[in-house]
Amino acid sequence: DGMLASRASVAPCRAPLRVRTTRVPLRSGVLVRAAGNSGPSLGRVLVLGGTGFVGSKICQEALDAGYDVVSVSRRGTPPDAGSSGASDILKNVDWRVGDATNPATALDILGEGEPFVGVIHAVGMLLASDWNQFASGSGSVPDKNATYDLITRVTAFNAADATIACVGRSQGIKGSDGTNSIDDAETKTVSPPPFVFVSAAEAKWDFKAPVPWLEEYLVAKRAVEKRLTQLNSENKLRASWLRPSLVYTFDKPAALPAVAAFTIGNLIGLPFVDKPVTVDTLAKAAVRAIGDGATSGVLDWKEMERLAGE
Repeated sequence: DGMLASRASVAPCRAPLRVRTTRVPLRSGVLVRAAGNSGPSLGRVLVLGGTGFVGSKICQEALDAGYDVVSVSRRGTPPDAGSSGASDILKNVDWRVGDATNPATALDILGEGEPFVGVIHAVGMLLASDWNQFASGSGSVPDKNATYDLITRVTAFNAADATIACVGRSQGIKGSDGTNSIDDAETKTVSPPPFVFVSAAEAKWDFKAPVPWLEEYLVAKRAVEKRLTQLNSENKLRASWLRPSLVYTFDKPAALPAVAAFTIGNLIGLPFVDKPVTVDTLAKAAVRAIGDGATSGVLDWKEMERLAGE
């Protein structure tokens, strides 16, 4: 699992040298959540990779569900977040520019101000080249030194370690008088913090991928899944990993022929072919996994559809 996985202990909830992330304001004044969610916030959620095709939809869904959302990414905001046609709810994310490959970035954000209640990792890169802008739903161009290991494994390990160190483990604790308390040892219950990772359906393959770049992509995904499995078994996280195949939206019709082919292949029982999921289904499942207090482990397309429908 590499050096990060073999560490004996997790870093404290602070960076040795503070790393400032840059806020990107899209609207002045107090941030608001979606209409119909004017009540108390469910808490703050950190979304890593919130500017991507999947990540930005997760941000929208989390706000709609009643969370306050902080997102950190290289770009800071999705390409159209500041446009006049952008969703109003998307403008209410606390966007940050930061480098998730630096362990201090997640530690710094999670250790600030009001506590967080969960973390979602949606950092991704399909192609480690400029061609990614055509394969990516958000048009992202990777840095020149980007590798699948760096973008997927290292950022996810950093985020998981920071979640363990920083995200509160005392939600729902009640004292003997019925009020919130962390001092009543007899009634105290401790739950591991929730963490969601967007993996890939092909990570379950038990054979080598037919092309080298895909194998490298899947090796990184599997390394994160293995690490999260270990942290779940140690009760350090309540981690879930989503395994979508193709992720699509009807707003991008160019992908629909491939979606149709995968859907038919799954229906007729072709091996190793999973049913595609909409980006809305994936995002709803990710947010539900953070908040339901129970979900953990592998979430395939069936589990994502089930969670999204609850």
